[in-house]
Amino acid sequence: MPINLGQLTCLQTLPFFVIGQKIGHRIEELGRLSQLRGGLNIFNLEHVRDKEEAKTANLVGKTRVHKLEFHWSPERVGNNNDEDVLEGLQPHPLLKSLKIENFRGEKFPLWILAGDNSGGGLFLFNHLLEIRLVDCNKCQKIPTLGHLPCLKFLQIEGMNNVTCIGAEFYDSYSGVGSSTSRGGSGRNALFPALERLDLQSMPNLVEWKDTMDPTTTGMVFPRLEELTIKECKKLKSAPCHFPSLKKLDIERTCGTTFKNIISKLTTLVSLDMVDISELDCLPEHLWQNNTMSLMSLNIRYCADLVSILLPHEDDVCAPCMSLQSLYIYGCNKLSHLPNTLQTLNSLEKFEVINCPNVMYFPSLQGVAPLRTLRISFGVEVFPSGLQSCTSLSELYISICPNLKLIPDMPELHSLIRLDICDCPNLISIGDLRGLHSLNHLLIARCPKLSHLPDGLDCLTRLKYLGIGELCEELDVSTILCSIQHQHLQTSLEELELFGCDKLNTPPDEILRFTGLKRLQVHGWPSQRTFFKWINRRMRHLKSIGWARTMAR
Repeated sequence: MPINLGQLTCLQTLPFFVIGQKIGHRIEELGRLSQLRGGLNIFNLEHVRDKEEAKTANLVGKTRVHKLEFHWSPERVGNNNDEDVLEGLQPHPLLKSLKIENFRGEKFPLWILAGDNSGGGLFLFNHLLEIRLVDCNKCQKIPTLGHLPCLKFLQIEGMNNVTCIGAEFYDSYSGVGSSTSRGGSGRNALFPALERLDLQSMPNLVEWKDTMDPTTTGMVFPRLEELTIKECKKLKSAPCHFPSLKKLDIERTCGTTFKNIISKLTTLVSLDMVDISELDCLPEHLWQNNTMSLMSLNIRYCADLVSILLPHEDDVCAPCMSLQSLYIYGCNKLSHLPNTLQTLNSLEKFEVINCPNVMYFPSLQGVAPLRTLRISFGVEVFPSGLQSCTSLSELYISICPNLKLIPDMPELHSLIRLDICDCPNLISIGDLRGLHSLNHLLIARCPKLSHLPDGLDCLTRLKYLGIGELCEELDVSTILCSIQHQHLQTSLEELELFGCDKLNTPPDEILRFTGLKRLQVHGWPSQRTFFKWINRRMRHLKSIGWARTMAR
């Protein structure tokens, strides 16, 4: 930082201030900058000696600074005076945004903990919109914040010593039952304006309690729409009253906590769940209570998950009529997908990836809105009913070692992209001539595929073709020779060739594709030979790619 910054007494904008130890670089330089406004980040607070020196910054008098961030260096060692320093950094009551990072005190200062003015019932931070407490890893308790009337976003991350979020989190008078203590007659809501709450990286958090006062249960988090809980592996309990929750992002916690949180949700729109332990199936009430609201469901790395629905529900319960996107990835025990997909009459995107025990795919008959279908790893039989998915535009089939046959797809007139790759036992692909809209086709790394699908020449809208690493009889030259349609030879813009390791020189058949703009090859042994040939024969190309090894 420039020396003696405090002499710029008319300075209005100062995004950050890095505290030094020498005269002219200390925090006292901020004291005379009374005209500052907007946001101010203060770094290296470990260089501040005590509360009195911190007060020289005069943050309480900078009423036009609406956003403050306090940062200590994470790599510092030894004793600290963080509690004393933070006490002296008390801001003015008009503050809108506060972040405290790498604070190593065991407790927060009184100006945070006090909550409200018990004498007059006036809130200290009436205008505070967001609070972020990050990596305050020695604090054992979270400050009382439920009384803040305008708080919309609260982030609590990296508080390693916190084992319990108790009743004091909501209200310092919780259990004492004082309607007037919160500033007025009658009972006021706790966290009345909070819209987003993030709890992350709290490895020792075991319990998240509800408010102690039973009369306030229905008045906690009345406007909370987004809840994120990540890296809280020991968390075993959590509140269940979130009357307005729309988005839940929960990662690396136990199934008991997950079930408790969702038990009373009725407005959920998006659910993203990752690595939830001790969860073998999704609870019935998730579907029943949110059947008209849930639009997106992402499930990843849930190692104990066996079924998306309880087995007995499959034939009697419509899972969720509003669901538009269903994504399942890396659930090794999952073997049971719902047989009632036809009831998902809003489903547009369905992806099942890296779930090796999903051998059979349910029928897609009646899922007319489906636009994207991705099947990867495990499926033995191609799903039936695909012909009724008249809106399907993208179809991905990959890493299915037991899949042998892909049937004709004559009704998929809306299909734009078809990817078929890494299916080692695939021997046949059905007729493609009905795919009038197809402009992207990939068929690669299917070593038992002995013939190209019929109708390839009829794909007159094709712009991209990726092909190769099929059976030995179908080498690159043979494949290119089989494409006879003159329109396709002139309209194709991008060609990607796999399995070129046995070629000494590029095949002249490439030259027949006069409309090419991009060419990419995989496995070509000599980069020099390839680019020399390109420079001599196809200089008009806009993009060229070469790789010695095979793409995966």
